[in-house]
Amino acid sequence: MKFLTILFLLTTQAQAKLNIMHWTTPEGAKVLFVQTQGLPMLDIALNFDAASSRDGAKFGLATLTNSLLGTASKYHSQEQIIELFESVGAQFSTHSLKDMAIVSLRTLTRQDNLQVALDTLTEVVTQPVFKKKYLNREKKQTLRSIKAIKQSPASIASLAFDKAVFAGHPYGHTKIGTKTSLANISTLDLAQHYHTYYVSKNLTIAFVGNISKTKAKQIARQISHGLNSGKKPQSNPLVTGLKKSQNIHIEFPSKQTHLLIGQTGINRAHPDYYSLYLGNHILGGGLTSILSDNIREQKGLAYSVMSYFTKMKSNGFFLVKLQTKNDQANQAQKISIKTLKRFLNHPVSSQQLQDGKDNIIGSFALETASNASILTYLSIIGFYDLPFDYLSRFTDKIKNISAKDIQMAFNRLIDMDKFIILSVGQAQ
Repeated sequence: MKFLTILFLLTTQAQAKLNIMHWTTPEGAKVLFVQTQGLPMLDIALNFDAASSRDGAKFGLATLTNSLLGTASKYHSQEQIIELFESVGAQFSTHSLKDMAIVSLRTLTRQDNLQVALDTLTEVVTQPVFKKKYLNREKKQTLRSIKAIKQSPASIASLAFDKAVFAGHPYGHTKIGTKTSLANISTLDLAQHYHTYYVSKNLTIAFVGNISKTKAKQIARQISHGLNSGKKPQSNPLVTGLKKSQNIHIEFPSKQTHLLIGQTGINRAHPDYYSLYLGNHILGGGLTSILSDNIREQKGLAYSVMSYFTKMKSNGFFLVKLQTKNDQANQAQKISIKTLKRFLNHPVSSQQLQDGKDNIIGSFALETASNASILTYLSIIGFYDLPFDYLSRFTDKIKNISAKDIQMAFNRLIDMDKFIILSVGQAQ
């Protein structure tokens, strides 16, 4: 206990002293930088608004484009690129979501190592070549993933819920595409997507590491200068609320039913963000939550049950999610709905409120204690245009929320007459 208390104090102090430096490169890239001491490491994340919501009609295009960065450049083959990174102990990776396409690098800050890693990263991002053989290889891997998804009730449920809650919106389709859409994607499509979205004015650069601000500025300029300046794409439309409830069942030969109950949610700029964040933690944010107590502890209907908000640029969703035996699915659904109704109609207790605040504030300090977690927060702050003092103000925002604030926020957002209730399993 004494060790945990000391750790909490140290990480809280570290978080409070976090100094986020920020600027814009001459080419228009937004940069956020936190200088750290000690480990001779640098973490970089290049975040482009170039993910699956920018696919258009060619589902899977954005994910393919991002995943093929690093397979070939104007000057090097994939094997040579891998060897260059490995020769200096650098780690290169790509990842694509619905909003954000990410290119990441972790490298030592010793000058020889750093320069090789940075030059290779810059080349990979600014001078990519999309070759048909690598595209065909990636398509085959993706088709295997699509086949595997069809065997996973959890994945089937997740994709079906996205399609229902984001109906008609660019968030609604699977980010890896379909068998049909993949067949129609060419290297020319990849190049066009790259030239449209992988531009400086559509880039947020996040740095965390043991380098000076002067060096960080040099690195940011090196990367953004190699890209076309371009322009930031027009924002996607906001996700609109559901017009009516939907009950969706997908038959699947399993002993367990995956149950998802949810509706349209919020983005990170929503005025009730903090009240909803704290309220959801109390409602379904962990093993000590209200939903867990009612469904898991009291009734034994599920090993785990959770609720959460996805926060994206154009609004995400609110979701209650659990897995239960097929013959208990109806009972679990009824208790979940009843618990939500009670949560809307009755303020949380003073003890629940304080416990929720303590849990969030304590874990938040630990979440900002590593370079990797700080990098994630910098990416989120920059990409979603959050205030630069978001981290330093977060705990104060949580501390000032009342039980009435939570109840009012949830009542403004949640409409009990407009839920998607989706199940995947064997109907009883």
